Amino acid sequence: MNEKNRPSLVPGLLLIAVGIAFLLANLGAFSIRGELIWTYLLIIIGAVFWLGFIFDRSRVGNLMPGSVLLTIGILFHYTSTHGWETLSYLWPFFILAPAFGFYAMFVFGTREKGLLVPAGILTVIALFFFLQGTRRDLRLVWPAVLIALGVLLIYRDRRVHKGREDEETGGES
Repeated sequence: MNEKNRPSLVPGLLLIAVGIAFLLANLGAFSIRGELIWTYLLIIIGAVFWLGFIFDRSRVGNLMPGSVLLTIGILFHYTSTHGWETLSYLWPFFILAPAFGFYAMFVFGTREKGLLVPAGILTVIALFFFLQGTRRDLRLVWPAVLIALGVLLIYRDRRVHKGREDEETGGES
């Protein structure tokens, strides 16, 4: 049986992980609160994707859904136990979830530098929103940074354009 026709380990690992979790809960190792089962399932499914990658390193793509589900599962578990109002400042983790997946794919995969671009963009966006929500004084800083970046881009573009004109005219004004 070649690699493409081999069945995936993920469904089997998922059933094993869920079975172990419920067995341990029934043995009293920990308690599963009924209203939190869905958060545990998100975390378990995310962990199973990671295990699928750990058992078969060629399945780097498992890291993205695994990272997203783990992040969101942990976030929902935290907000379910500490109050849903905590989402008012933790919501940027929804933006970070795929960034964690891109970082994991870079670190554990082929180290493809292209994965760092969306990861970095998502991280910067999430940090802006997170800091704006937690630090009131930063609400003035990030718009100023955007203005400064815009001015730099316009200045750079004008400088490049001026350089091309100089080359075309031989430096004459």
